[in-house]
Amino acid sequence: MSYEFYKITHMLGLITLFFGFGGLLVSTYAGITLNAKARMMSYATHGLGLLLLLFGGFGMLAKLGIMKELPGWALAKLGIWVLMGAAISVVKRKGKIGWPIAILLFGFGTTAAMLAITKPF
Repeated sequence: MSYEFYKITHMLGLITLFFGFGGLLVSTYAGITLNAKARMMSYATHGLGLLLLLFGGFGMLAKLGIMKELPGWALAKLGIWVLMGAAISVVKRKGKIGWPIAILLFGFGTTAAMLAITKPF
């Protein structure tokens, strides 16, 4: 598969991840009780997004030929990936505070994008 395929998969994963966060965060913030199917859809899109991000990211690293020893920026992005995976529980439990959580999630996403674009270390 081509580098572009992995890049598109990675971007699709990012969109899917934030789609899952958004559904749960908006409903929790608005005080709407989601039924079991809607809640499971939010969790499933979050998980699918994480999977696509991981698949696309490691696919791009393999195409660049840097899989043997991951650079610092890739390790930092992997750490952000772990934080984003754990963040769904924060959204579920503390989603009522709304914007601070959304800003934190946007900050994680922006930091990951900056690391990917600038590759500082």
